[in-house]
Amino acid sequence: MGVLIDWISQPQTACDLLLVAMPGVGDVGKLAIDALNAELDAEPIARIIHPSLPPLAKLDDDGLLQPPNILLSRIFVDEKPIYTLTGDAQPMTPEGQHEVAISILDIFKGGEVIVFAGMSSDAERKEVFTITTTPSYRIELESKGVDVRRDEPKSGVIGLAALITALGPLRDVKTCCIIATTVGTSADPVAAQLLLERVRNWWNLSLPVPIDATERLVQKLQQMHTGKVEDYVSDLSESPNSIYM
Repeated sequence: MGVLIDWISQPQTACDLLLVAMPGVGDVGKLAIDALNAELDAEPIARIIHPSLPPLAKLDDDGLLQPPNILLSRIFVDEKPIYTLTGDAQPMTPEGQHEVAISILDIFKGGEVIVFAGMSSDAERKEVFTITTTPSYRIELESKGVDVRRDEPKSGVIGLAALITALGPLRDVKTCCIIATTVGTSADPVAAQLLLERVRNWWNLSLPVPIDATERLVQKLQQMHTGKVEDYVSDLSESPNSIYM
């Protein structure tokens, strides 16, 4: 069994913009996406289900048990549809992450995907930068003022973030990973807000997300996650310059 996509509705997604984040360092990316979904009344579009997701089914807001999944949603910014993708966990095997990444890219063929992530760093360092996969897209990003790095993160990127970003050109999708530095020992709403501000400025998107939205989501995350799911990359996440989501 591979990826199962349970469509709630099935709009035309090819050539559109997708914002992606999963739990990771400081939960920076997930806080940002969850804040967008909460503030802009995200509409669920599809549940992405894979057998290598942690086998934990949870009750939804209506008290109904849902299978482990990654949720694709739609928000509207300046009356334009933008899609978001996030979940409480990602597949726990390399094969699962690869299959899910390819399935996501196929849905957005011809479009653009921005992956949100955090990178462990010193408390004094508060930066947001981007990495990408092709020279042509790098030139396009730099032409509109995006800070595109060539020399970090030095330890690379792992997990679903890495595969969605790196495999994009194979599916005719422009992909990049936007990274905010964070101490990474706890949920970091300030880094999440800074990341959203950079996306708003660099991509000229109206993302009216106040800092208190991410703070509310920190509290929700702390209530939801009483422990960490152990997986095969746990020993790879110790480098201060690596990111994982």
